[in-house]
Amino acid sequence: MKFLHLLALLGILTAPASIPVHAQSTVTTEREVAAPATRVETKTYIKDGKAVTERVVTTVQQEREAVSKTYKAAVFVSNRAGKAYDDKVASLEDYITGQVTDVGISVISRETAANAVARIDGAAANATDTALAQGSSAVRLAQTLGADYLLQVTLTGFDTSARSVDAYGVQAVNVTDTARVTYKILDGQTGASLTADTVKVSKLVQQSETSASAQADVLDELLADASKKVAASLKTRIDAGRIAAPIAAQGLVTVTIQTEAADLTIPDVRIGVENTVSISESKIRVSPLSVTVEVDGVAVGSAPGEITVKPGLSKLRVTREGFKPWERTVNFIKGQKLTVALELSDEGYARWKDSTAFLNGLKNGAKLTDGEVKVLEGKAKSLEQSGFKVNTTAAPAVTVNNIDRALFGPDSAIPDRK
Repeated sequence: MKFLHLLALLGILTAPASIPVHAQSTVTTEREVAAPATRVETKTYIKDGKAVTERVVTTVQQEREAVSKTYKAAVFVSNRAGKAYDDKVASLEDYITGQVTDVGISVISRETAANAVARIDGAAANATDTALAQGSSAVRLAQTLGADYLLQVTLTGFDTSARSVDAYGVQAVNVTDTARVTYKILDGQTGASLTADTVKVSKLVQQSETSASAQADVLDELLADASKKVAASLKTRIDAGRIAAPIAAQGLVTVTIQTEAADLTIPDVRIGVENTVSISESKIRVSPLSVTVEVDGVAVGSAPGEITVKPGLSKLRVTREGFKPWERTVNFIKGQKLTVALELSDEGYARWKDSTAFLNGLKNGAKLTDGEVKVLEGKAKSLEQSGFKVNTTAAPAVTVNNIDRALFGPDSAIPDRK
């Protein structure tokens, strides 16, 4: 599925060389100082029977201060009006970008994200739209690109109504097309909604039986008009202080993830004196190696091992071929240790049975030839190297006459029986 492949690539975008550089949200103060103006005030009064005139000279210098703000936002545009209008998403984004830039919003576009992905894998760029349709992925991608805000714009509806009219004997049809566009400004760190609005635009066209306007052209005009209204609505909210300062990014935390296979064990088989097979009632647990770890839809590393993530609630997903995906909502904290128990898929279980079939033919107490021992040890080694970790603990195990050899794990090792 292209979506998963793209998300794995987006996890790599944290490398500085792969990230486009943009200015952060800023507040700029401009001061304008006018030239000094002289003003003379005259006051006359009677003192001791004499008229006294006083002149006061005042120099006035006017100063005006203008504060302008720039909001850095990643724009994500989607369509909920019907599949017939999916091809209008890119046009609506262009209209929105062109209008909101003039009201102080610096836009990181969908094209920027696609280009960043294309530098790593050009084929994956075509899957960008799928990724940006996911809410949590949009937040994660905005953080990766360094956006302080998310501007989510949705074409929520497009309706057409027609009414027949008789104008002085001429039959005509009044066609009204209406588009509705909703936008939201979200905090780029938390995804919390800061402000939102819905705009509505309509166009009336009178048509005769022999004339008709192209609906696609009408929709483009409506989307252009809607974008102007979105920008005007945003400016009103910006001027009113409705868009709060961006929440500072929280420091990252390190989390340790261990993996194990749920209810997957093999017998403790040991080769003793004179190549004698000894099968203990103890079982050895088996763990899958090198699973893929995704956080909020973005691949962030592999396990077992450590990953670095932002603290708080996130969706954790662990996958590996041959196992069912494991998903949980996790509250990440510093120093956290998680154990993920993966369950084999039907295909994985079939392969596991084939890989361990050689164990079914072993009998406790049987004596093997040197050649049979070599074949058995080769099959055990092959199982250990097929992506599974056999959980043994190295410890000396000395018998009266010789040293036992564990079939799985290092020679002279006793399995962990905890």
